[in-house]
Amino acid sequence: MRRLLSILAIALATAGAAQAQTGQAMLVLDGSGSMWGRIDDRPKITIAREAVRAMLETWPQEQEIGLMAYGHRAEGDCADIETLVSPAPLDAAGLASAMERVSPRGKTPVGGAVERAAAELSGAEQASVIVVTDGLETCGADLCALGDRLAGGEIDLTAHVIGFDVDDSEGQLACLATATGGQYLAASDAATLTAALGQVSAPEPAPSEPVFVDEFEREALGEGWSVDHPDPSGFILDGGALVTMTVQPGYMGKRPDQANIFRWTEATLPEGDWDLAADFSARMGEVQSLGGRRAIVQLGRYEDVDNNISTYVFRQGNSNDDLWLRLRAVSGGTETRAEVEIAGDTRGYDLARILRDFEKKGARLTLEKRGRDYVGRLSMNGWAMQEGGPEEIETDPVQILRSSGDPAIFAGTLGSEQTVAEFSRIEIREVE
Repeated sequence: MRRLLSILAIALATAGAAQAQTGQAMLVLDGSGSMWGRIDDRPKITIAREAVRAMLETWPQEQEIGLMAYGHRAEGDCADIETLVSPAPLDAAGLASAMERVSPRGKTPVGGAVERAAAELSGAEQASVIVVTDGLETCGADLCALGDRLAGGEIDLTAHVIGFDVDDSEGQLACLATATGGQYLAASDAATLTAALGQVSAPEPAPSEPVFVDEFEREALGEGWSVDHPDPSGFILDGGALVTMTVQPGYMGKRPDQANIFRWTEATLPEGDWDLAADFSARMGEVQSLGGRRAIVQLGRYEDVDNNISTYVFRQGNSNDDLWLRLRAVSGGTETRAEVEIAGDTRGYDLARILRDFEKKGARLTLEKRGRDYVGRLSMNGWAMQEGGPEEIETDPVQILRSSGDPAIFAGTLGSEQTVAEFSRIEIREVE
C-alpha cells in the first residue's frame, strides 16, 4: 500500500513541479464505482484522498489548484462530471473537505472530464491537468485524438495521467498524456512514499547561470579547445560562429580517426546533474525524390570511440528522407541508444520548409544528465516540425553508471554530400 501511495504522490509531485511553471492546475479525481475496490483491505478512494492530502501539505502556496471529480453522483451517466473547487490559491482544508464528498458509484468519462478541465483553464496561458483514474475510458472518448487537439490548442496545456491500479502504458491513457507532453504513470503499490512526498511541492529550480559558455567571438578556437585529427580546411571561426563542414563521412564515436571532432577542453562538467547545450544552424541539403543528404549535427561528451555519449539530429537519406533525434551512449564499446523520428517527407511533413528553418532559424541541442539518466533534446527557435506541433522534442532516457570525456561538438555527413553547420553558442549549466 505504501508503494501505491508513493507512486501516486510521485505523479502528483511531477505535475506539481510542472504547475510551478504553468500557473494553474486541475486535479481530476476518479469517482467511478470501481474506486470502492480494496488494496491492502482499504478502499482505493480512501488511499487516493490520503495521498492528495499529503501532497497538499507541501503544495506551493502561490500556485493555484482546482479539484474535479467524475462518476460520483449517478450510475451510468457519462455527463457526471463536477468541478468541486475552481482553480484558486491553495485552500488545503477546502480541497480535503471537497474530496470527502466524492462517493464512488458511476462511470469513467476521462475524456469528458479532461475536456471540461481544459475549458476551465482556458484563461491561463499555460496549465496542467492531473488525472487519477483506476479504470479505462468507459464513455467512448478517443483519448489519443483528444490529446492531439489539446496539444494544438491556444493554451499550453499538459495532461498527466496516473493509472491507479490499472496499467495502460501502451493504450489510450498513456496516449493522452504523451500527446500533450505529459507523463503517464501506473500506480499499484508504494515502496518510495517518503521520497515521493519530499518532491510533491518542490518548485522547479530557477534557471542557473551557465558555469561555462563560449559564443565563439574571436578569430581562432584558442587554447580552450582541441580538435581531433584536424583538417583546417573544414572549419573556421567567422561572425561569432564556429563554421564546420564535412571533411570525412562519419560521426563522433563512429571511428577513431574521425576528423574535426571539437573538444571543449577548458570546460569541466559538474559532478552532479547538468545540461550541456549548443545553439546551431545547419545546411542539410535539399529534398530529393530518392532520399536526401545524410547530414548529422552532434553534441556530447567524448573520451574516445569506445566511451562517449551524444545526442544528435540526423537526416537518414533514405526514400522517406527521415529526420531523427537520437541519444547514443557507448561504454566500454557497448552501445545503448534511444531515438525518436521527428519528420519524414512522405508522412505529411513539409521537409523543404523544415530544412530551411534549420538553416535560417536554427535550433538548440541539449544533453541532459539527471542522476544516471541521460536525455537528448532538440529545441526549435520559434518553429515546429508541423503546424501546431511541439517546439521541443526529447528522447527517452538512457541510463549509464558514469560518463567521461570532454564536452564536444561535431557536424558532418553519413554519406558523400557536404553538410555545413554553424555553432553560435555552447554552454554548461549545473542543475541543483
